[in-house]
Amino acid sequence: MSFLNAIFSQHLTADALPGAVRSTLGKPLRRAAGLTQLAVIGALTCLPEAQRQLPTALLWQSNSGPRQETLTLLDEVCCGPAEPMPYDFLATQPAIAAAQLKPFLPGLHSAMHLPQDEVGQAYWSLLITLAGHWLAQGRYAQVLCAQLDHRVEGSAAHWLALAAQPLENPLARLQLSKTGAQPSLADCPDFPERLGRWLNEPPTDSLYLHAANAPGLTVEFARL
Repeated sequence: MSFLNAIFSQHLTADALPGAVRSTLGKPLRRAAGLTQLAVIGALTCLPEAQRQLPTALLWQSNSGPRQETLTLLDEVCCGPAEPMPYDFLATQPAIAAAQLKPFLPGLHSAMHLPQDEVGQAYWSLLITLAGHWLAQGRYAQVLCAQLDHRVEGSAAHWLALAAQPLENPLARLQLSKTGAQPSLADCPDFPERLGRWLNEPPTDSLYLHAANAPGLTVEFARL
């Protein structure tokens, strides 16, 4: 069993992203790719300052990945007057997001990125199940699960903050459940946003997330 301590969803235009970072940090985040900026905003929004020292894991998925940065690098390699700058190469590596998040989240011990092949695809059930196992084993005190997408037309970020122990007012309790339970939500990129709406609606005791590609893998969210 684990607890849902925070939900956060954000949609930003390309022009609004730097301002959102500045609002979160109180200063700009220089030489940071779009995915890194989304990671910093979401992680710090989900975790109170007192929680940021605790052993933490980050599990994040993305459909866009560092596509913009990769196209920029290829353009520099093929058409540029000189060799690409080291920063431009680093920005094409998804792992750089966790590395640049670490100074703001000292308790971050590990991070895993799951790329998605198709628009609309998501692995929330897998991320949440893996997070639950890690929390039950005592490997981490908390696990952040996220969907981060950064595109020319704008960015979207969806977060769940899970923990072995509840904060003062946890949002829900999580556990694996039997297949076929209802009501349920689809495993889609904006699942946290939909979950948040369910939590604000007239109460039903539980909600279920069914894995699209793994029959039998069902996560139950129970109100507290």
